[in-house]
Amino acid sequence: MYTGNRRITFLSGCVGFVYFVFAVVLVFSILRKPETSETEKDNSIVASYEVAVEGARGEIVDRYGQPLVQNRQGSDIVVYYVTFPDDRKQCNAILLQLIQLAEKNGDEWRNELPIVMEPNGTYSFAEDRVSDIYFLKSENMLMLNTYATAKNCMDAFVLDYKMEEYTPEQQYKLASVYYGMARYDFGYFTPYVFAEDVSDRTAAYIMENNAFFEGVEAVVSAYREYDGDGTVAAHLLGVVGGISAEEYDYEKAQLALKLEDETLSEEQIAALQAKAYGYDDDYGKFGLEAAMEKYLRGATGTRVFYVDSDGEVTSDYSLLPSSGNTVQTTIDKEMQILAEQSLQERIREATQESALEKGLSPAGAVVVTDVHTGAILAAASYPTFSLDSYYDDYDKLLQDNGKPLWNRTLQSTYSPGSTMKCAIAAAALEEGIIDVTDTVYCEGVYQYLDIRFACYHETAHGLINVEQALQHSCNIFFYQMAEKLGIEKIQEYARLFGLGSLTGVEINENAGILAGPDYRDSIGMDWQQGETLLAAIGQSDNSFSLMQLVNYCATIANGGTRYKPYFVEKVLSSDYSEVIFDHEPVIAAQTRISQKTLDIVRNGMLLVATDGGCKQSFKDLEKQVAAKTGTAEKTLLVNGNYVDGTDGFLITFGPYEDPQIAIAVVVENAGTGIQTAQVAADIYEYYFEKQKEITERQPENQLIS
Repeated sequence: MYTGNRRITFLSGCVGFVYFVFAVVLVFSILRKPETSETEKDNSIVASYEVAVEGARGEIVDRYGQPLVQNRQGSDIVVYYVTFPDDRKQCNAILLQLIQLAEKNGDEWRNELPIVMEPNGTYSFAEDRVSDIYFLKSENMLMLNTYATAKNCMDAFVLDYKMEEYTPEQQYKLASVYYGMARYDFGYFTPYVFAEDVSDRTAAYIMENNAFFEGVEAVVSAYREYDGDGTVAAHLLGVVGGISAEEYDYEKAQLALKLEDETLSEEQIAALQAKAYGYDDDYGKFGLEAAMEKYLRGATGTRVFYVDSDGEVTSDYSLLPSSGNTVQTTIDKEMQILAEQSLQERIREATQESALEKGLSPAGAVVVTDVHTGAILAAASYPTFSLDSYYDDYDKLLQDNGKPLWNRTLQSTYSPGSTMKCAIAAAALEEGIIDVTDTVYCEGVYQYLDIRFACYHETAHGLINVEQALQHSCNIFFYQMAEKLGIEKIQEYARLFGLGSLTGVEINENAGILAGPDYRDSIGMDWQQGETLLAAIGQSDNSFSLMQLVNYCATIANGGTRYKPYFVEKVLSSDYSEVIFDHEPVIAAQTRISQKTLDIVRNGMLLVATDGGCKQSFKDLEKQVAAKTGTAEKTLLVNGNYVDGTDGFLITFGPYEDPQIAIAVVVENAGTGIQTAQVAADIYEYYFEKQKEITERQPENQLIS
């Protein structure tokens, strides 16, 4: 009786245990299964695992739809945890074969182990990898003491991952793969990307030998492809790279904030979650790739792996990934290419031998805008680099004295020289200090208190009015205007034109400095006597970006409206069926400077272009343009020595009678601003011809779209 009860109790316990296990498996399977899958209706499915699949990034095109950044198809080698063998020795064999295959075909595989294997077979920790080394020794990886050596780590790898039968070099390579898997949370829901953008030979071999490469797949991925050799608009477009911890945390926090909105529909929540970032996702690093990240990023899909009761694994998509949006820029690609080529050629012509002997590098920039909208048609910086080889060349680019990664259109600020005089002329006219007929006598020097100021090359211009003062860039005229205006008025008008302040453009920019007592106070210094006069001719502390200078010129050209410059015209869905964002011109300020004043300033600028320093460069243009040159001296620290250099500037707009575009050019270490005029002339020639073609193509009674 006792024995029977024990048997009944035992059998009941077994049955109960079986039901319990079955219930647990069933609940787990239900929780993981997508509701829409037909596969899960099969009772043999005991588990399922969802893996995120990144959607293709959106493309970037110019104002006419010509591609600037496209996607091309490539193959990634991806390891999936759910189908990867459990047997460690089998894993080692597969991974080693993958490594040998990649190296044979010239493909780079992910090798990020923070240990260096020396030629003599010894090991050391890589420099500047403190956090990675900490992770390597942590409980998440090798579980070693913090004082463990690189050799201790390798010994632990060999023991833990059963690598005893392999050579030290093979052990080192396998350890690198296992480190990467741990670092990137390789697991049921996170596959491991072994290699990116591999050759067709590698991808084909893996597919043909899929029985051996258990758990490994060649997955089609989208890769960025740039126009030409990758140098076109490189500073503007930027690059993508693996998301950093800081970027990931930021995006995670932003998503959490958005999901707190209780008014969101289920569809909206799903759309937001589809844009969530994983640890291994790409992210825009600078330029438009960074500025337009939220639009360019594709929506993540979901691939579900199903495990049946026999251990067989199948997969299907419960949600297909979708491509990001297309960003249509304001850039005219043909003008951009021309601007880059002309800038490079003219810089090489203008750079003085004396500057090269001092160690000063040839450099410069040019920006072109639409004066009636603020749209940026071209923005070139020299020297430049190739987006195609950015990561391969990164260390070399960083060490280049010419600083090719530096965007001189937005990040550099310059003492603007005589280009500042247009603002001073406008201030003096508007404040009633002078009229167009009033003259000042220039004898080549000007005495202010106990300070002696000289005109350019101490040239004596004699009696000169405001238009002639702009034409000949007479310092003496503007010294006297400055003395009568005072620094507060000079600052007031400079601010109206946006000088010394951020323009608001989408890409990171430098605000620069507007000279005056307030800036001096901020650095703990006093505003000295005579500084006001220097500020009026673009010296003292004045330091403006080229984007500020072209916007200032455009404001003079269009009648006194300062627009916020911009690079993005529209954002369209990937199939172009929907407009996601459409830019409307934004007025940053109405200067309210009278048309009479601006006409006088513009006429002075016309004289510079037609009968001044720019005459030779502009004489063959089919339409008249207006301009103002500038020159600024500087002192730089080069190779431990202080050397003097000269930057040349030009601001110009055209056509004179009906202004449409404004151009600003800087050539660093050039003789004068006059040497920049040919860059502008090349752009005008292209623009006038392009407008003629558009007009000729446009049917009557139809608007240009």
